[in-house]
Amino acid sequence: MSSKELLKAKDCAYRLLAYRPRSTQELTERLEKKGFESAIIKETIASLSALDYLNDEKFARSWVKTKMQLSPVGAGLLRFQLRQKGLANEIINLVLGEYHKQYDEIETAIQLVNSRKKQYKKLKPQARKRRLYGYLKRRGFSQEAIIKAIA
Repeated sequence: MSSKELLKAKDCAYRLLAYRPRSTQELTERLEKKGFESAIIKETIASLSALDYLNDEKFARSWVKTKMQLSPVGAGLLRFQLRQKGLANEIINLVLGEYHKQYDEIETAIQLVNSRKKQYKKLKPQARKRRLYGYLKRRGFSQEAIIKAIA
């Protein structure tokens, strides 16, 4: 393992992390895509983790907070997206437990329904309910939250 390659990998990782926070898996995949060897990637990941530049738990919290501010979704979709980012189930469960304390899923669904009512006001009541149901379902809300929000 050459120190020159290690410095290149670290430099690349710093640039990627400066653009936006990333999970360990995301950063690993990006470094692999750039053509770095696995030993160099492991060393880079270990170095960044030791400096606390790479922390999956902090990343998950930050990602959920940003997601809920910009485009609110339900816990189901958050769980799916966090898994896609390569986070461990323990971290996902911890962060989603905090999510349930901070965000009322039913209230969030009601706000989304209210924001969509103008678009659907010309539709028949049954068609409106069907579209709202589909919209909330695609955004990862639970059956209970969807039914209460539409009612």
